[in-house]
Amino acid sequence: MKEWKLLDRWQLFKNQFLRIRLDRCELPDGRVMPNYFVLDFADWVQVVALDEDDNMIMVRQYRHGTGETLLEIPGGSTDPGDTEEPILAAKRELLEETGYESSDWEQIGSHSPNPALMSNDMHVFLAKNCKKVAEQNLDPFEDLDVELVPAKSVLEMLEAGQFRHSLVATGLFLARSKVLAEIKS
Repeated sequence: MKEWKLLDRWQLFKNQFLRIRLDRCELPDGRVMPNYFVLDFADWVQVVALDEDDNMIMVRQYRHGTGETLLEIPGGSTDPGDTEEPILAAKRELLEETGYESSDWEQIGSHSPNPALMSNDMHVFLAKNCKKVAEQNLDPFEDLDVELVPAKSVLEMLEAGQFRHSLVATGLFLARSKVLAEIKS
């Protein structure tokens, strides 16, 4: 499959977190796609975090796009416009959102959240033997609760299709075998 040829690019919107661009592209057979919209975000990170008691450190937060409050794994964005390494963003997000930290980290995968429309990647990390070391230090418009859920229960919820946030489900599926290897019961 041949790639498309970029003919023109216009930036339609830009703020600290998002750029929206409009591309005009030529397809391999010569047809021209006049209006292809792309969302440029910084890369995102997710953390599948386990404490010493085989609990997964989860966050529950309201998601305005669907109007639902969802159980999720901690995560967020790498610093926009910066060259922050994903592992550093993952460590920062875990500490800020939950007050937990770990000295035992492993990157377990990366994926593209929506390659048809978005240019960023999602990096998934496993943090083992997490310890509570601080209180939450949330961003100004973050509002979330921390919940410790037995890892085995989280995996059962995953298998039952109970995670509506597809990026969370993907992160948990990527971590599933490593989590199973870690839990004691």
